[in-house]
Amino acid sequence: MTLLSELQPAIAAAIDSLGGKMTKGVEDLYYLYASRHINIAADAFILLRRDHRVDGARLLVRPALETMLRLRAVRAKPHLLYRVLFGEALESDKWLGGVAKRHGVPYTRVCDRDVWQAFKTRCASQFGAEKLEDIPLSSYDAAAAIGIETYYDSHYRAYCQYTHGALEAVSGNLDELTDPEDTRVMLQSAMTALEALVDMGADCPQMGSFHERFIEVSNQKPQKLVRHKAT
Repeated sequence: MTLLSELQPAIAAAIDSLGGKMTKGVEDLYYLYASRHINIAADAFILLRRDHRVDGARLLVRPALETMLRLRAVRAKPHLLYRVLFGEALESDKWLGGVAKRHGVPYTRVCDRDVWQAFKTRCASQFGAEKLEDIPLSSYDAAAAIGIETYYDSHYRAYCQYTHGALEAVSGNLDELTDPEDTRVMLQSAMTALEALVDMGADCPQMGSFHERFIEVSNQKPQKLVRHKAT
């Protein structure tokens, strides 16, 4: 928690330091907004944990984890950004298209819009048309792209239980397994966000120190969480 509490304001400062700088590639805005999303989750997680609201803080872990998986996948293989946004386009059609239909409002599918075609053309120019697949990038696909399928099977599946309100999770039966991992997942997500921002040119004088401490903490055995009642 000590390291996470230092990383979070560093991420915020790194985001601010990118103001006014030109993006180099189509993926840079995704890096920026994904990192910002992780930072928001980390900030709220820290506040809740300081108030000993462990269970409430846990609900922020999966959003950060899911964003982290996609961010790492796109950083490793930038062309996967197209699949990320293709999947989001399909979901938008399901949601907004359904709303439009109920209200009798004309609706154009996202992938049929000029702005999407311009995006696809830019991706083809930057990554190569042969790498663009009209297939959504699932969280498992993202994990597989960076070779951490086992992490998906353990951590991602575990936190899905809380997100979906599974009885075993909401009854507290999984707490012994997840309590020691909450902060470690948030820390890994925060570090991923900061690394992405720094690679984009963001300012972070402490990056070397943060990286060393992150490796040290990651190699340590998870500490048992002692739950306290809020005062």
